[in-house]
Amino acid sequence: MRILVTNDDGIEAGGLASLAAAAGGGGHEIVVVAPSAESSGSASSLGVIRDRNRVTVSARDFHGLDGIRAYAVDAPPALGVRAACSGAFGWKPDLVVSGINPGFNTGRLVLHSGTVGAALAAASLNICAAAFSTEAHSVLGMNTTTRVAECVISGLLDAGLPPVAVNVNVPALPFPELRGLRFADPGPVSCDDVVFGFDGDSLSLRRRRNPPPYEDRSDADLVARGLISVSAIALPWRTDANAESRVVSAIERRWISFIDSDCRRQRQRA
Repeated sequence: MRILVTNDDGIEAGGLASLAAAAGGGGHEIVVVAPSAESSGSASSLGVIRDRNRVTVSARDFHGLDGIRAYAVDAPPALGVRAACSGAFGWKPDLVVSGINPGFNTGRLVLHSGTVGAALAAASLNICAAAFSTEAHSVLGMNTTTRVAECVISGLLDAGLPPVAVNVNVPALPFPELRGLRFADPGPVSCDDVVFGFDGDSLSLRRRRNPPPYEDRSDADLVARGLISVSAIALPWRTDANAESRVVSAIERRWISFIDSDCRRQRQRA
């Protein structure tokens, strides 16, 4: 199976390499198509194409990971994903994964996320997709999310890769300290937000943490309580009315199996 890996932080981002390694753990063919530069906040934008409708693409050596083809695209992630899913590179992915984003994508901030936007671009072309995010500036969060990504990808495979997009947010906790995995809709308030300032000549942007409490059982609330939040984002033109429920069941079953296997490994080490 071919898995396309992308992000909105650029092809040099460490989270992209971590996600590619996680996706390749099952022996799948991994292809990376990611922006050549930072594209955070791009949502599902295709960007502005100035050079006679041409976008520069360059092959890259990808973080020393053997057997992975990688392409840097001078455009937001959704354009690269849409091109790949449309067969522009001579192949199409069976699954698209996006991330790992350093910063939660919860609540209404999901609307602007390039990480989530890339997954939605794939789902709009009937390709199953997942977006992964964790706490900003957290090596621990990246490591834990890598393991969670293995579980979620296996669950999507179990579900038959329906054309849905799932948004996964993982607390920055050691894997054994995660309190579980739950499905939730994006709430009205996000964990992180963007604050603007204006000095008469320019706008300044900075990230701000919205403190709890959040709406009960929303994605932000789950993350704040140490739970993995998974949101199945339904597209208005969905072709399979039961796709989300299949994904929910499959990921939950795979999570239980994943935890059982981890517990057995811990007992064997002891």
